[in-house]
Amino acid sequence: MKKSNLFRSIIIILTFLLAAYGNGLLSKVTDISITSGVGKVVYYYSWWVIPVIITVGLLFGFRNILKELRIQTGFLTGLVFAFITVLPMFISSAVIGSIDKELTLTDLLHYTVIGGFMEELLFRGFLFGILFRKLNWGFIPASLPGAIIFGLGHLYQASDPVGAFSIFMVTFTGALWFAWLFIEWEENLWVPILLHIFMNLSWTLFNVGENAAGDHVTNIFRVITIALTIAITIIRKKRKKIPGGINKRNLIVNTSI
Repeated sequence: MKKSNLFRSIIIILTFLLAAYGNGLLSKVTDISITSGVGKVVYYYSWWVIPVIITVGLLFGFRNILKELRIQTGFLTGLVFAFITVLPMFISSAVIGSIDKELTLTDLLHYTVIGGFMEELLFRGFLFGILFRKLNWGFIPASLPGAIIFGLGHLYQASDPVGAFSIFMVTFTGALWFAWLFIEWEENLWVPILLHIFMNLSWTLFNVGENAAGDHVTNIFRVITIALTIAITIIRKKRKKIPGGINKRNLIVNTSI
């Protein structure tokens, strides 16, 4: 790895750690009290957005922030793809579940739109995306750190070791799946973002499970959604003869840059 890429990689990883854990560390040494629900959400995610914007701007130019995070274009493509593939999950949740009447609009937006967007921006667009797309990291080393942290970040939902393992494996695998889709759709981050949002919506709006692992019925439709995304992605690339994507040339070291 070139010295410049090594230096940039260190900066990306340190920025990610600051974004992911800076708020938690600060709260242990200072007493920051925010009573507003909206204020809490804004404060929490500002820890994610501000370091990412500053780092990407300094490394690649502030005019290129949206481009380098891969959210400059592709929204409509991601919207149609996500709507079609998540429809089985959404319909099944509506049939077997019940609407959470205690859910506030702030909570709904937080756990679906804002949460899905921010997690994909930080984990896939920034950490994985910059390491893989710009700094020659292969798919495996670039995706594993974020996938592990992504999985660990959902363990609060567990009540026992078996549940913790299930939640970790589901979210860990999901992170790798989102990263794969991101690259296979010509580095369009809107694909995993909107998938994440629609999936979160199906779980949040309806009471169908207590955590990210889900139950047997919801997992059946989750598998259907995943299978649809993979099948549509592969068929589309073959029909349109779209080159690139994840292959042996970029699994360990990305030599295709």
